[in-house]
Amino acid sequence: MRSGRLDGQPICVEIEEGVAVVTMRRPPVNAFTSAMFAALRAALAGIARDPSCRAVILTGKGRCFCAGSEIDGFLDQTEDEAAEDLALIRITFNALQDCPVPVIAAVNGAAMGTGMVLAALADIRIASEKAVFALPEIKVGAMGGIRHVMRIAPQGIARLMAFTGCRIDAAAAWHHHLVERVVAPERLMDEAREIARQITASSPEVMRLAKAAANRVEEMGLREAYEHECGIIASLRSSPQAREAALAFVEKRKPDFSTSG
Repeated sequence: MRSGRLDGQPICVEIEEGVAVVTMRRPPVNAFTSAMFAALRAALAGIARDPSCRAVILTGKGRCFCAGSEIDGFLDQTEDEAAEDLALIRITFNALQDCPVPVIAAVNGAAMGTGMVLAALADIRIASEKAVFALPEIKVGAMGGIRHVMRIAPQGIARLMAFTGCRIDAAAAWHHHLVERVVAPERLMDEAREIARQITASSPEVMRLAKAAANRVEEMGLREAYEHECGIIASLRSSPQAREAALAFVEKRKPDFSTSG
């Protein structure tokens, strides 16, 4: 195991068997500050540069996943200062979405505001039965996260959350497609690690291409998207890793990507 955590730092990165576990750890509720956004950007940049990282699990330490952002620092901001801060927040969110390997959000508790957006930007969401989700910004004179929620849930649910600030429990979140699975709290990380294990069993090269393709086609029409996918599929015909995966399937054995480029 390799650890990127420094004592007192709000973001912990631990890498084991190709899986980077990124833990938000700012008690009591992992609320984000500018420094925490910067720390997450740095962690994601490190993961993107590390070819040994093949999947990411994002979770929170303690009783919350992430309860949002601290609002104290925003109260005296000018419009220009707010725009500057929001640009850095946007860069952080983009870095999470653009992570070159699949990201699993293991939502251990409240995912509010910023926490809801972080979960929505993951590729897969696993929630503890104790998790709750909300976009409460409207209650403090702000807004945000509407479009991020719309990428995973029906538009009506996204609007309900954004316009009322209501909380959605784990069962309702699963019903409305905010999360893919709901598990007992003690099973959360085991479930996330099992999904990560399945991801890391595939070709690293093909998985990165699949992640990039999923992001690229998300906003395309059906025909344009499939044309893009077909271009990637064709390029894989000359990939040693893709060939090894296919041969292993035919020969009924476990693939070995260590010698296939």
